[in-house]
Amino acid sequence: MAEVTSWGSIRRIIRQSGASTAHLGFGLALRILECCCEVLPYLLCWLWLGAVLETPVAGFSWIADPQNLALALAGLFIIQLGFAIGGRKLCFLSSYQIIAQYRLRLLERVRNMPIGVLRGRQVGHLTDLLTDDINRVESIFTHVLADLIATAGLALTTLGLLAIIEWRLALVLAAIVPLAMLVLMTSRRLFGQAVQLKHTRYKATSGMLVEFVGGLATLRLFNRSGVWLRKLDGAFSELKALSLGIETWGGGPVMLFRLIVESGLVVLFLVGGWNLLSVDYPAMVWLAFFLLSYKFLGPLLELAEYLVMLRHACQSEVKLNELWSVPLLPEPLVAKQPDGLALHFDQVSFSYGEQPVLQNVSFVVPAGSVTAVVGPSGAGKSTLLHLLARFHMPDSGAIRIGGVDLRDIGSDQLYRLISMVFQQVQLFDGSVIDNVRAGCEQASDQDVVQACKAANCDEFVARLGEGYRTRVGESGSSLSGGERQRLSIARALLKKAPLLLLDEVTASLDPRSQYAVQSSLGQLATGCSVIMIAHRLGTIRHADQILVLNEGSVAERGTHSELLERNGLYTAMWNAQLSGQ
Repeated sequence: MAEVTSWGSIRRIIRQSGASTAHLGFGLALRILECCCEVLPYLLCWLWLGAVLETPVAGFSWIADPQNLALALAGLFIIQLGFAIGGRKLCFLSSYQIIAQYRLRLLERVRNMPIGVLRGRQVGHLTDLLTDDINRVESIFTHVLADLIATAGLALTTLGLLAIIEWRLALVLAAIVPLAMLVLMTSRRLFGQAVQLKHTRYKATSGMLVEFVGGLATLRLFNRSGVWLRKLDGAFSELKALSLGIETWGGGPVMLFRLIVESGLVVLFLVGGWNLLSVDYPAMVWLAFFLLSYKFLGPLLELAEYLVMLRHACQSEVKLNELWSVPLLPEPLVAKQPDGLALHFDQVSFSYGEQPVLQNVSFVVPAGSVTAVVGPSGAGKSTLLHLLARFHMPDSGAIRIGGVDLRDIGSDQLYRLISMVFQQVQLFDGSVIDNVRAGCEQASDQDVVQACKAANCDEFVARLGEGYRTRVGESGSSLSGGERQRLSIARALLKKAPLLLLDEVTASLDPRSQYAVQSSLGQLATGCSVIMIAHRLGTIRHADQILVLNEGSVAERGTHSELLERNGLYTAMWNAQLSGQ
């Protein structure tokens, strides 16, 4: 995780959003001019006092007339109001435009991330990133940045005016500022380290909390909820300590900064008083510093608070930048069209980090055939399908459809060619008809009903309160496992893709549900090239070829009868299942 650097975060946000900053820059300029106008009434009053006391500044004798002073102050107020309205409007509108485009581009990037990467991330952490953290990033532009720059502009404008009046006293007043800024800058590294540690712990705790809520029923049944609550309590206590540490490294230096800045006025009077022995400062000079010094010191006190607010908001940008740094799958500029549907794995190897999963896997699936993949747990069966579906990229080797590498086919065209039915079905909190129509958005209601009938869904859908209009709940919570599986098959039927991938779709179902799902799969596989991972070997006896994976390699291949004759790993698995029945 990168160090928290506020200006680096702001530059990244603007670059990643791709939005124009012209309006933002103009708005910030108007905000600075607004602040300049804020200090000018004090200057006018000082000039008026000088004219009244018969020590006028050259060229400003006209201000002695109260009417002229009133008109000048009124004009300044109107100008300042115009700058304020225009600057705030431009800053807000351009800020929301930048964040809107940043949010859309980030969501688009997440949409195009390798599915394997997304499946490996904790849902709670990803949700926080795309909601709470983006809202904090938004506050950088909508609230903090403009006020920070305007405040700095006010301090510099005031210092410039004081330097024109008496540069030596202005230098004394500003001399303490570098020391105060050094305090803030020194704390930045320690602040960044504390933020990194908190981010790591927060991510782990967020995932633990989601896991606790999702598995609460199981934890209660096994009387383990108390243990998990103690684990969560410990995690929250650690987060509390880390948060207090961040407040220490964020708030402590701010208090010291404020103390040093406020001592600047004391230093001014001490040094100025000492210099009275050798330099005779006019009373009007001292009056100017009395009137304007706080317009220099006050904004500096606010500046420290804005800098801390900016640091805290930039924590979220650093976390979001992790998503931007995830490499996307390579996509072709022009997608190639496969010549047929024959599938070829050519010396494919893949590892999860340092752990090899597949090693030099090669096989061919002829168009229109059925290939079953079996093997012990951890042999790499699901990974093989995930590579074919481009959840990941192979470390070496190539996967081709119709003689064309998947990298040249591209994800969009590939997903038009394949349908995949998972063991864990993903349904959405919508109606039955909406969930099935996800397979083909253009399908009519009648087409959806026909697909459901072909997948043997019609019987259980008829028992639902509102039939096909019944909402199935989050992740299909109101349906049984077999019913969810059949709806996913209906969705795949509606898509009518020529390549079908099945990932142990009947492994966790009861016998009756297995029969219904197997019957649905028969409808789905008609006219398709099928690659299926099988747990129950009895369901794949009629496959055109069976691949036996073991420790990431193809140990055996052949038909059911051919593999039994070899008396190898497949035979041992077959006999083990027969003896277990």
